[in-house]
Amino acid sequence: MYPPKNFDIGWPDLAYGMAACGRDGDAERWAATVERRFGDGGTGRSARAVGEGASRCPATRCLATLSVRSALDLALRAAALPRGSEVLMSAVTIPDMWRIVTEHGLVPVPVDLDASTLLPTAGQWEAAATPRTKAVVVAHLLGTQAPLGPLAGLAARRGWLLIEDCAQAYSGPDFRGDPGADVSLFSFGPIKTATALGGAVAVVRDPGLLTAMRALHRGWPVQRQDAQARRVAKYALLALLTTRPVYTGVAAAAGALGRDHTSGLQDTVGAFAGTDLMPAIRHRPGAALLALLDRRLRTTDAARAVDRRAATARRLVARLPDPSLVYGAGAPVHTYWLCAVPTPDPTATTARLRSAGFDAARPTSLGAVLHRPAASRARGQRRTSCARPCACRCVPVCRSARWTGWRPCSNRRAGGRGREAGGRRGSSLSRPRSRCSKGAEPPRTAHGPQRLPARTPRRPR
Repeated sequence: MYPPKNFDIGWPDLAYGMAACGRDGDAERWAATVERRFGDGGTGRSARAVGEGASRCPATRCLATLSVRSALDLALRAAALPRGSEVLMSAVTIPDMWRIVTEHGLVPVPVDLDASTLLPTAGQWEAAATPRTKAVVVAHLLGTQAPLGPLAGLAARRGWLLIEDCAQAYSGPDFRGDPGADVSLFSFGPIKTATALGGAVAVVRDPGLLTAMRALHRGWPVQRQDAQARRVAKYALLALLTTRPVYTGVAAAAGALGRDHTSGLQDTVGAFAGTDLMPAIRHRPGAALLALLDRRLRTTDAARAVDRRAATARRLVARLPDPSLVYGAGAPVHTYWLCAVPTPDPTATTARLRSAGFDAARPTSLGAVLHRPAASRARGQRRTSCARPCACRCVPVCRSARWTGWRPCSNRRAGGRGREAGGRRGSSLSRPRSRCSKGAEPPRTAHGPQRLPARTPRRPR
C-alpha cells in the first residue's frame, strides 16, 4: 500500500542532520549563511552575478526563522498594528496562521477563494475591506503560484501590510515570491518541498520592518540541539514507517487489530504537533537545523524534482473526466504540492482507493478561517452562509503526487445547492460561518479537526 505521506528528504540528509546535532556551531553564523544561500538561489554567487533570469533577492532582505509561523508572529509584532485591526486572509489556510493573528489582538477576516486559482480576486479583497483593515495574509495553496499585482496595488494604495504565504509554493531557486509583497514566507517544514524538517526564510522588502523583526528575533532563545536531535530521530522513524513495504505491514497489522493506523501518523507529522503554539514558535533556529537547511538549499535537484512531480500530476489530471475540476487548474503556475479534486462520496472513494493500494484516509492540514465576530463587521456588509464542515482526504498517486477530495454537506436552510465546493471552474471556496466562540477550536472528528471548504454567500433578501 502506498502511504499517504512521503518526506522529501533522503537518508544521507537525515544522517547529516543527526551528525550536525552532535557538533558545536554558531547559530548566528549559520543563519547568515542560510540567508545568503537563499538570496542567491543556492548558487553561492550574488543575485546580481547570477543574473535577472530568476526571481532572486538580496541576502540582506532575508531572515531565517524556526518556522513560517515564527516569521508571521515577528512580522505582526514588528508592524505593531492597533488592537482590533482587521487582517484579510485567504479563507482556507493553515489554522495556526489565523490563530497567530488573534494572539496579537487582531481580527482575521476570511476572503473567499476562486476555486480555479485558489486565490481571491482583487474585487473580493476590496469588498471584504473596511476602514479597520490594516494587513493582508494571502496564501499560495497546494503548489499554485500567481502574481499579486492587483492585490499589491490595492495594498499600496490603502497602506496595508501585505504578507505572502508561500509555504506550499516553494519550487526551487527560481521562485522567491511576488516583488509587490512586503513579506514573502517560505517553509522547509517536515512535509514541504526540499524539507529540512523545519526552518523557514522570510523575504522582507521593507527595510524598516526587517530591522524591527531582526531586533525582536534576537531576543528569542535559540533552539536546543537535543530538541533538533529528537526531531531528526522522529522523522527518520516516520520516513522508515512510510516506506511502502513497511507501511503495508503496519496497515495490515493495524487492520487485524481493529485499529486506525492513520490517526497516529496524522497526529505526529506536524512540526508543532502536541505543543503550546506560541511558546514553541518563539525560538531562533539552532545551528544544527540551519546546517541541514543550508545543505538542502545547496542541492540542485529541487527544481527537477518539482518538475517531475508536476508532470506526473498533469498526466493524472489529463485522465480525469473534467480536468477543470482540479482545484487551482486556472492558476498561472501549478506545481502540484497536492493535487486536489472534489469527490461526491469521500467514504466510497477512500474504500475504492485503499482496495487499489492507495491509503486515502488522510485529512489535510488545511482548514478554514473562522468567521469574524459580528461586532467587527462593517455596517451593511452581508453575512456568509456555508456548508457544514467535512473531512479532507489526501492520497499519494505515486511517490510525487497526492489527491485531496473536499466535499461539503448540503445545507438547504443556508441556501446551498448541495454540490461539491469548487465543482466548476470559476466557483468559489468560501469562508465558514462558525458557531464557536472567538478562539475556540473547530469541530473535530476521529481523524482531527474537520475541514471547512464552503459554498458561496447567499444573496441578501
